[in-house]
Amino acid sequence: MLVLLVRHGHAGTKRHWRGDDRQRPLNEDGVDEAQALAQLLAPYSPTRIVSSPYLRCIQTVSPLGEKLAIPVEESPGLLPEAGASAKALALKIASIGPVVLCTHGEVIHLMQTTLGKAGPANFSAEAPREKASVWVLDRSNGRFSSAEYLPPPHGGH
Repeated sequence: MLVLLVRHGHAGTKRHWRGDDRQRPLNEDGVDEAQALAQLLAPYSPTRIVSSPYLRCIQTVSPLGEKLAIPVEESPGLLPEAGASAKALALKIASIGPVVLCTHGEVIHLMQTTLGKAGPANFSAEAPREKASVWVLDRSNGRFSSAEYLPPPHGGH
């Protein structure tokens, strides 16, 4: 079973955002990245799309949800401070079929640190996790057995 682990697209910088960081939207590049990610991820035929409740994450996977007519579900297990619950969510949800999880760099780094020890060698703390990038994780026999990195689509350019 596949988990498509997505880091949200570009949303500008925290220091320039005056409001609640949970409401910081994608910027123009991030919107382009979200559209390109929809094209990139649709052929995987995900059965669910689960996102951090932060607006930039929801906006990153909404075009995919619209393209596939799948609702974007929100999960606190993908928040930046989710910790180990993100790993547990990824392991649990992987059993239902191809699924997209959209989250933050901190969560992906934690998953790389913890899963990298017992999972695919290339999915380690030193592995990339650029904004709008995707890790395609294959789960078999109760663990992640392979990982493929898809770099950011750069707005499809």
